[in-house]
Amino acid sequence: MKKIIYFISAIIGATGLYSCQKEFLEKPETTGNTTIETVFASSVEATKALANAYRTSLCQGLFDNGGTNIGNGTLSGISGEAMPGESWADIYAAYSLAGLTSERSTDNFANNFVAIRRNYIISENIDKVPDMDGATKGYVKAEMAGLTAYRYMGMFIRYGGVPIVNKTFISSDDLAIPRATLQATLDNIIQLSDAAYAGLPDSWPDKSVGRLTKGAALAIKARALQYAARPLFNSATPYLSLGANNNMICFGNVSQQRWTDAVTANEAVIAWGKSHATDIINTGGGANTPNPNALDDYGTATSTPNNKEILLAYKLDNNANNIKMFKFYIPVRGSSGRGGNDINNERYLTDNAGMITNFLRIYYKADGTNQDWPKVGDAARPYTDYNTRMQQMEPRFKADNYAHGIDAWNNPGNSVWSYDNINSGVNISGSGKGDAQSTKFYYKAGTRSWFEWPLFRMSEFYLNLAEAYNELGNTAKALQNLNIVHNRAGLPSITESDPSALRLLIQREWSIEFYKENRRYFDVKHWKRSDIASGVIGGQYEEFRFTFAPGKSNPAITADILSYTNNNTLSPYWNAKMYLEPIPLSEINKRILVQNPGY
Repeated sequence: MKKIIYFISAIIGATGLYSCQKEFLEKPETTGNTTIETVFASSVEATKALANAYRTSLCQGLFDNGGTNIGNGTLSGISGEAMPGESWADIYAAYSLAGLTSERSTDNFANNFVAIRRNYIISENIDKVPDMDGATKGYVKAEMAGLTAYRYMGMFIRYGGVPIVNKTFISSDDLAIPRATLQATLDNIIQLSDAAYAGLPDSWPDKSVGRLTKGAALAIKARALQYAARPLFNSATPYLSLGANNNMICFGNVSQQRWTDAVTANEAVIAWGKSHATDIINTGGGANTPNPNALDDYGTATSTPNNKEILLAYKLDNNANNIKMFKFYIPVRGSSGRGGNDINNERYLTDNAGMITNFLRIYYKADGTNQDWPKVGDAARPYTDYNTRMQQMEPRFKADNYAHGIDAWNNPGNSVWSYDNINSGVNISGSGKGDAQSTKFYYKAGTRSWFEWPLFRMSEFYLNLAEAYNELGNTAKALQNLNIVHNRAGLPSITESDPSALRLLIQREWSIEFYKENRRYFDVKHWKRSDIASGVIGGQYEEFRFTFAPGKSNPAITADILSYTNNNTLSPYWNAKMYLEPIPLSEINKRILVQNPGY
């Protein structure tokens, strides 16, 4: 029996996750005869529609769900974390070498409104269901408000102000809805989030785990307000002029109140979490004390379905689109590869998506100091030097990556995660294999080939607070919240008091903590990093290459690897227009929407 995991699991644990039984939000069966009347004729049919609403709303930007967004399931290759993947892939050709075109975005602009329309159809018709009680109908309406807020939050971050739709349309309605201002778009997100919070429960029965809670509604609001406070939007002038429409991409003033609002929203998430068994996982360290269980705690937080740090996840929907997402995260090689037939009888490699040296330097050593990695032009170092330095790295690096010639740290003692089984080779004269390769989301996964994408983890809100308090001049509160995350990672407390230096340390923590979680691509742009064109998103990338003993070339035999050097590799494109993404030309040509500047 083929194992199909539907995206909202009804049962916590391996048995439920691998079963083929009917579960909440199971992928609905579709026919050509479905109408509004049939969908809302019973609670069974309405629940199928609810399943699709979750599926189409929460997949935003996670995989190629429409053909015009960046595919390959990960933004790491265009955010300065890793090489962009195979040279034939769209993420390489369409972005890294030329930047986004007017038909490219990271979420497929039009699909946002397909999802939003679906949500309003349900909200407007759920009262018709004859065998559903009033309380349940109220929950569904609140869920639709929350899912719509989630989609608008994603568009706000990507595009700035966007058209605001607050109902389904009929043929007599005016469909020419222009882009709203940045403030109106933010206000819409807050209104929807507040409505969701008011109507949602704090928790669901086990069979409904994965549905929105009050905590998830608070998280959507907090993330939106955090991005509103960051320099890209919280500015008197936009990154590029849009003339009379500057208010679509910039607030037009700098306001400390936006940081204060962000503090309030993020504190609310943490307070709610602490009252409902949801918080950052730290089983071994107290305040300002490095956590001795950091590898296990961080690995659990990022990899174990339904763990206490996850506020909301994209639950599994093992269809053709999502396979693209899993493909670029699961390292498997050859007939001895992990798990046999992993996904649709295909074995996938992280072949040319290795970590670049630019990002490797961001990680700390396990003692909290910086590692000494070679610079471009330095003399070759012996492989033993590489091996020793990799073994010295902090727990988060080891949970999320494997190093060349070293068995994966994230599944200790498991032979299927030995380097011989998972490696996809190392660089000799080519490029793309990187300094290390990802094992993110597979901590103690064994033969599991899928994972549940974490949409909100509690560590986000502590780092949000660290960032906001620093911008408000409250160094003590900034350090307190930063060190909650830093100490959980097994590292000694940060004590920096200079606001500018502390800002960079907080951004560094963000980059490490959320490596490969599709956050850095947006964060570095909204921070307006001064080095964004110097090896972050654009500019010169670097990566390691290796030499082998004469007549030897098997990277699985560590003794065959002689030395390594750091080398210049891809130099991706950057232009200031890329701070925000383009609205598709097909939409612009309708002469209703204004394009973002530069496209």
